[in-house]
Amino acid sequence: MKQYLLLLLLSALFINLLAGDTYAEYKMTRGENQISISKIYLKDGNRRTETNLHTGTKEYTTTTLNLTSNPDVSLVFNSLSKTYTEVKKESPKTDTNNYTLTVIGNEKIGTYNCEHVRMTSNNNSWDMWLTKDIANFDFSPNNDAVTSKMKTLMKSKSIEGFPVKMAFLKPGTTIVTMTMELIKYESTTLADSLFTIPEGYTKNTVTLDPEKMKTMGDKEKLELIKKMMEQNMPKPTE
Repeated sequence: MKQYLLLLLLSALFINLLAGDTYAEYKMTRGENQISISKIYLKDGNRRTETNLHTGTKEYTTTTLNLTSNPDVSLVFNSLSKTYTEVKKESPKTDTNNYTLTVIGNEKIGTYNCEHVRMTSNNNSWDMWLTKDIANFDFSPNNDAVTSKMKTLMKSKSIEGFPVKMAFLKPGTTIVTMTMELIKYESTTLADSLFTIPEGYTKNTVTLDPEKMKTMGDKEKLELIKKMMEQNMPKPTE
């Protein structure tokens, strides 16, 4: 799960640097098994992410909206229960991780000319294949601590570009445990309706606030999680 979250984090850090209306689609795999397809839509600074997930015999889509009108909150939609949850962002933190970067060389992934690099932070290592073939990619620095620190290191080695592929490695080895690869990219005009709450969805009474959860006791946290799970259960079919 930590590897899955890191790959999502890395893709989010770079995908936000695209300018204009953009659609990108990534395939995530572990070993020989496909985990999910993530579809990312960008328009005027707003981001919509759709991820297909499997839970036992059921498949459902989790959709997340990050809107410029409410930048401190993510809206997470559950297609099974037709509900959405507000998730507040954590306060910015200073990135205390140390990063190293190794340039491996030039390679081609699909139709993209890429530079293959390996990054390491603490016990985590991951490979990235970055391309400059995508024209509306803007590598300008921003205020995000993690993004800034990583990009400063990359710029010091003249490495920049959009991630076509990322691979997470087993600690201490070069064994790939999970990959995320770009399978579709389009500069296109996106409908405004993609960045609104879908019709028929209701808001959960639970709002996830990481800052408040830090001060909660174990019992209070369990009660909050239980309430959220109950509201996320699929609605009975009439």
